Amino acid sequence: NFINPFHYITPSLYSGLITSKRYFLQHGVTKDDVSEFIKKYDKNLSLIACVSDFEKESFMKKGYNFDSHVIQTLGFPRFDDLSNDKSKRQILFAPTWRIGLNHPNKLYESEYYKTLNGFFNNEDLIFLLENEGYELVFKPHPELTEFIDLFDIPEYVKISTDESYQNLFRESSLLITDYSSVFFDFAYIKKPVIYYQKDDDYHYDKGYFDYEIMGFGPVIKTEKELIQSIVDYVENDCRIDEAYLQRICNFFKYNDKDNCKRVHEWISDN
Repeated sequence: NFINPFHYITPSLYSGLITSKRYFLQHGVTKDDVSEFIKKYDKNLSLIACVSDFEKESFMKKGYNFDSHVIQTLGFPRFDDLSNDKSKRQILFAPTWRIGLNHPNKLYESEYYKTLNGFFNNEDLIFLLENEGYELVFKPHPELTEFIDLFDIPEYVKISTDESYQNLFRESSLLITDYSSVFFDFAYIKKPVIYYQKDDDYHYDKGYFDYEIMGFGPVIKTEKELIQSIVDYVENDCRIDEAYLQRICNFFKYNDKDNCKRVHEWISDN
């Protein structure tokens, strides 16, 4: 148990009074401008662990106000548990959430709903999966889980709410997402990604990551193009293109199993 004497008080009023060290290992790679939520005046962090120098440089920009010493490209400790094990003919679909759709009527009337529902029921997709022996696994964002019953999801789609992301990454051969940062994890183990960005209503302020220039897979705008891209990957045994492999190598500073070691050593030395 613990007592927080500052509950409901603006963090910027007391963050400088906290003397204990706080290490931010992140739940996902930061690609957007999130300075509204993560800044020194609210969270006086002792370490922000990054996986890329691109990410590191973004935290050094105006708005975050952290000392450069705090921002270190060490890798994510949890990445040590990722592995490239294509044990299943499985395609993972993991779109992110949209703020403002947390009511059944708003969600049902949104382009977001139409995009997802249309994809699930695409006849060409159903034929492809049955013909090639692939399974489509849908990993809904936690905010979307309570609205699953609104969708017309066919029986051939496996809905995964309890299985860990690490396990899904390990078993899947191809990832389809829109803006979710899970694609960094998937790319880290050198597996192919498709960005299905039919709409442009993503809620975070755009940061340094340009999907067209830096992305680890094709950026798709229509359902027809998406199905064709899936066909292309499936027919090629879901092998990632060399051009995207090079982008992955250029983005991640490390691609090993020493992330925990580097973070531990940095904390011990500082």
